[in-house]
Amino acid sequence: MKRPRLLNSQPVLLEAAVFDGYDMGILMPYIEGANKVMFARSGFFIRRGDHPLCRYWRVPKAKFIDELDLVYHQLIELAGGKVTESWQAFRQKIESALANPRRDAFISGMLLRIAPLADGGVLLSGDYHPGVVAVARRMRGVFLGKSSSWRVNATAEILRSNLVLELGLVEDQFEILDVVQELLGDGSVTPAADIPRISLGGAPQEPSTAASGEESSNDIYLAAVSPIERTEFSDATIAQALVGYSLLDHQPAGIAHLLQRTSALLADDMGLGKTRQAIIAAHISAAGRPILVVTLSSLLINWQREILAVYPDATVAVQKHDPLVQWMLINYERLGDYVLLAEHYHVLVVDEAHQLKEPTAERTRHGFDIAAKVPNRYLLTGTPVLNRETELHTLLRLSGHPVGQLPLSDFCERFAGSPEFRQNLRAELGDWMLRRRKDVLPGLKGKHRQLLPVAMGVEERKKYDSIRLEDRPIFARLGALRHYLEQVKVRVAMDLLGELDPEDKVILFCEFKPTVARLKELCDVAGIGNVTLVGSDTLTKRQKAIDKFQGDPDCRAFICTTQAAGTGNNLTAANYVFFLGLPWTPGQQDQAEDRAYRNGQLRTVIVKIPLVENSIDQQLWQMLLAKRQVSLELIEPEEQQDALAKAILAATINQ
Repeated sequence: MKRPRLLNSQPVLLEAAVFDGYDMGILMPYIEGANKVMFARSGFFIRRGDHPLCRYWRVPKAKFIDELDLVYHQLIELAGGKVTESWQAFRQKIESALANPRRDAFISGMLLRIAPLADGGVLLSGDYHPGVVAVARRMRGVFLGKSSSWRVNATAEILRSNLVLELGLVEDQFEILDVVQELLGDGSVTPAADIPRISLGGAPQEPSTAASGEESSNDIYLAAVSPIERTEFSDATIAQALVGYSLLDHQPAGIAHLLQRTSALLADDMGLGKTRQAIIAAHISAAGRPILVVTLSSLLINWQREILAVYPDATVAVQKHDPLVQWMLINYERLGDYVLLAEHYHVLVVDEAHQLKEPTAERTRHGFDIAAKVPNRYLLTGTPVLNRETELHTLLRLSGHPVGQLPLSDFCERFAGSPEFRQNLRAELGDWMLRRRKDVLPGLKGKHRQLLPVAMGVEERKKYDSIRLEDRPIFARLGALRHYLEQVKVRVAMDLLGELDPEDKVILFCEFKPTVARLKELCDVAGIGNVTLVGSDTLTKRQKAIDKFQGDPDCRAFICTTQAAGTGNNLTAANYVFFLGLPWTPGQQDQAEDRAYRNGQLRTVIVKIPLVENSIDQQLWQMLLAKRQVSLELIEPEEQQDALAKAILAATINQ
């Protein structure tokens, strides 16, 4: 007996909904014109009969959810009464899908290809999925538009494991090629054996390696830079040239180190006057010819002041080319504008040179284009290694050092991965890199770090765990947790501020701008004079904040983000430094601390680091300690490494 037909029943608007963490899957009856609603939101109709979600519309979550009520009313209007569904029922089905994601919803039939690259790393290509893009970005991949693929600096096994964990893919959805591929200058791919080398003159060029700060890259070759050569400046000539200068005892050797080589790295610890040494060396070397200085935008005014302090009659231009001036100051974002002007300059000074550590970044390519045309290249950075050994490879190559001419795979095989290999690299750097620590300043007081354990309350722990267990990609949760922990530590920072003496001043470093705003609000209420500095501030506003903190005794708190204020600025009025959030690398942490701990500081600097117990804070701190050991082994003399490691531990007090 057949089931009786319900003549008055109407189909519902939303038959089913799924969510995979990135896209929504929407199943609904045929409604004339509904396709336009979906297409307008980048929707895609799944027609494949073998797909488990055949007849579903696949729509990016953000484009669908942000206008959910509008989508509902548009569809209801198009249906003209032929379907039924209340707004509440429609929304409830969507919310249920969001709360119960199926990560494998749209992976049916997906195929991905992973191929080894000649210079190390792998090339990932195949079917598009936003989860694949997310994994590639998290692994610091570079998208190569010409070949529609991602270059990832990892092994095929690690990349495949990350994709399986993220999307639930199975082994037969991967094709692992054993033919080594190589990238051409336009970003296209070819088997390595078939490639003709490209040369623009000079020494043969090597293809750069993957790393990434840039979303995409089509030109992965770097201009050939001339090899380092010794100059004609003798010790006696330099000593005579420095007569009349007011210099600290260690600074003549730094000036000589730059002058006696066509390219070198001055890696003095922060606060030892690298800027002053480079200005004098560039002036002597240029002998009246033009000098190009590249630095961070926040340091342009500081460089201008330093040049005029040494040479009051100097002609200086900032950010605008003037062929009549000797000193041209630009930031990294302007490098591309000076490639065609590079032959005009006799000396190139690259301040904070670790900014050029990523070989596929656009700024690095422009930096090489300029360096290839300038005969003298001085690199300055107190943190030549932020994370790993390979960061030195690009700086060596930019200088024209023989080790920098090695392909990255050979460089890593010889110098990366173990303390012994890093010692070998340290020996190779001896003549190129000069590094002195702050113990050359006998008048400088000490610096002490204090770790402060912070316990979360019951409600704070619940909030922390709810963020930690959210169904979001791991990096999104990690960022949200770091932001929340900063908020937790605001009360700790205010308690610490209340304990300081009236003559004490403090720098408060945050990772997130809302924390800066909240601290300022609380300091204003408490009557604590303060200034702030964040990345969106203009150069004028930045300098006014620095000058006020340095010169006004009633301005006691400098509240800032590490990214905006952690490099280059002189904040020696502060004798306390608080970190509400830790940066990702020990180099960034040291740079930030040493805004206060540098030449001109007359008091002991106390660095307070609150760490929330049983949280990612403690894991990040351990990661920083491990990275710090790599840096010590690379840039410090072997005989000093044990003593420095012990000194760092001794200066870190758990309270």
